[in-house]
Amino acid sequence: MNKPPEEYYIVKKFIDEEKMPLSGYFYFLIRIPKNLIEWLIRDLPGPIGVITRRLYYKLVLKKVGKNVVIDEAVYFQGSNIELDDWCYVEKFCVLRSYSGIRIGKRVHLGIGIVMYAGLDSEIEIDDHSTIGTRSSIYSVSNAYAPNKRMGGPMCKSNQVETKYGSIHIGKDCFVGIGSTILPGVSIGFGSIIMAHALIKKNINSLGIYDQKGLFIIKREFDKGSFTD
Repeated sequence: MNKPPEEYYIVKKFIDEEKMPLSGYFYFLIRIPKNLIEWLIRDLPGPIGVITRRLYYKLVLKKVGKNVVIDEAVYFQGSNIELDDWCYVEKFCVLRSYSGIRIGKRVHLGIGIVMYAGLDSEIEIDDHSTIGTRSSIYSVSNAYAPNKRMGGPMCKSNQVETKYGSIHIGKDCFVGIGSTILPGVSIGFGSIIMAHALIKKNINSLGIYDQKGLFIIKREFDKGSFTD
């Protein structure tokens, strides 16, 4: 089990008790240099920006493989993030990890993707898959419960109900533009999800599915045709 960043506990304590401890102020103070470095390199343009970000995030993330491309204005929160060889993270993506995020080899994350891995609910996107522009992948969300608020993270912990569930997207999958993947979902090898889908249940392998996650047709795809 991956441990959440210390700032998670500090912020939750602050919200629940409405008081920031001195240690919390100190924690954020000593991280100012790191924040400034990331602010400076986040929007560096062109090849120099790609190379600089790759070298820097090799130091602060769990893994950054060879020839990874991290485009401008990409935001990472949490060190338990893995970017495997040749993956491409496009502009304005936000990856927030309180447990773990793994992006496989040659995975493409389109523009403006939001990926949020909650406590004990990792997100994994396996090799050679694509997540379309403006899609959202959440392994944590507010859930309905009697006499509980739906106000989100600024509510006190005992006033909300939270749902967690790891997400796995298999190899050679395609998730269409503007789709949403909710907690606890597994998408099987080689499946295709149409644009603007809302996926809240498991998807079998080698199928093409509509916006509601309903099966349309079998996908013809022989993984034996490839050597990698």
